[in-house]
Amino acid sequence: MDDVLTVSRPPMQARRPEMVPAALVAVLLAVLFGLAVFTLRTPDTVRLTVDNPLAWRAEVSVRPADSSSWTGAGAVSRDGRLDFLELPDQGSDWVLRFSYAGQSQDIEITRDQLAAQDWTVEVPETLARALRAAGVPETPGTSTGSAAAG
Repeated sequence: MDDVLTVSRPPMQARRPEMVPAALVAVLLAVLFGLAVFTLRTPDTVRLTVDNPLAWRAEVSVRPADSSSWTGAGAVSRDGRLDFLELPDQGSDWVLRFSYAGQSQDIEITRDQLAAQDWTVEVPETLARALRAAGVPETPGTSTGSAAAG
């Protein structure tokens, strides 16, 4: 005969995590995530089409009217058209600069005017006059057809 002493144990219960600290951590993470999303928001962008009827290539830059910092958008070929698909919105008043070979022409325009023109602008003829006066030769290439990019 075996005399094994068996002691009964109380039933084991799984310990639940404390709900209050877990809830506080969840709320804190949600607030931090919300702040990060708000802070890291990408700027609004617009689609701007530039028509260049000139015989010179045109570099395009933009800035808000109340700033001196330019954003280079790109270059439109001679006799070309280019769609800038994600240009940062410059606010209610824009300044567009068209330049080539050290000559430039700025135009001021409002967002409302751009919208009324279906977000399309033309390189001004005054740039061509300035380039001619400076003796800048035309950009090599064809004067027929247009380069469309997107």
